[in-house]
Amino acid sequence: MHDWAGRHHDLTTSFPPSGASRVYDLAVRLEVGMTRHPAHPPYAFTLTKEHGDFPYGNGITAVSEAFTMGAHVGTHVDALGHVAYCGEIHGGIEIAGRHSLAGGLEVGSAEEIPPLIAPGHLVDAEELFGRELTIEDDIGAAELSAWFDEHPAPGPGSIVLIRTGWMKYWADANKYIGIQIGLPGLTLEGAEWLSERGVLAVGSDTMNLERKRAAVVCLDVHRHLLVERGIYIMESLQLEQAAADGVRDLTFFAVPLRLKGATGSPLRPLAVTSG
Repeated sequence: MHDWAGRHHDLTTSFPPSGASRVYDLAVRLEVGMTRHPAHPPYAFTLTKEHGDFPYGNGITAVSEAFTMGAHVGTHVDALGHVAYCGEIHGGIEIAGRHSLAGGLEVGSAEEIPPLIAPGHLVDAEELFGRELTIEDDIGAAELSAWFDEHPAPGPGSIVLIRTGWMKYWADANKYIGIQIGLPGLTLEGAEWLSERGVLAVGSDTMNLERKRAAVVCLDVHRHLLVERGIYIMESLQLEQAAADGVRDLTFFAVPLRLKGATGSPLRPLAVTSG
């Protein structure tokens, strides 16, 4: 057995024991009080039964719990119906009349997201820039070209993960979310560079994926990837340990929950590297 205990934010373990490969957990821990965008409901948790409340006999007891959360809280993936442009979601589907408060999305929901299993590429923007990023930094076509001139390039069906280093601010909600100050991230030109290569999904360690100007709401990257190209977006990925270990190419595994009508899904992504 593997010892998973205590490995919350930077889970790594050798698998199999021979050391032929290594597994990295790319998810943040779900816990009460965790950082989340104010537009989405918080994570809440409580035990519904304690040991002894419902004895099973022969000295056996069990506990159970209830938890609630928004689909875009913590590490998550956006469904294609999460964003519309001029009343349409991906595929030119008119969304008016095809979603409701009680039923959610009739089309483009999280239930339609396939298992995300593909070759992956980790772009370490701090290594690329040679310093810690600031809120003024763009990751565009020029930056991606420079990175992939030195690393194997993404191809059709692959997944690109972008580390800005912003996860170091996870405990500082205001700075991590960047509502008032902005965030570094992917530009529209960078998103177009990736979509031209046919990637399946793009993810980052920020809550917004795209470059955000201070106090300005802009979803051009979401529009391009989700609506125009049908490319999934993952956010709040924990990439610190993998990047520190020099991981650049990997096999990516993540399976969204089968949530009827949902606009996204919590995600437990794994990166597997060869030894």
